[in-house]
Amino acid sequence: MTPDPIPTARDVIDHLNERFLARGLPYSLDQITVLPYVSPLWMANWSVPQLDDAPEREIIDQEIAEARWKWPQVRDEEWELNPPKAI
Repeated sequence: MTPDPIPTARDVIDHLNERFLARGLPYSLDQITVLPYVSPLWMANWSVPQLDDAPEREIIDQEIAEARWKWPQVRDEEWELNPPKAI
């Protein structure tokens, strides 16, 4: 069985937390927001609203941009384990 080529939200969270630690930033992400689909245009399907109000926006935006270049599309493993139910 071959590994899934699409990384998970956890891959991005772990990467960003490592980068923030390396830069001495006092942030640790718990989650990122992931759209429930993968875009055929390979546009990023995730964002980091948890840090929208952080004062170090330039550094944070640089790290997020680099992570989006590396992982533009991710799967949300939490959503896949517990998808919403139709009403």
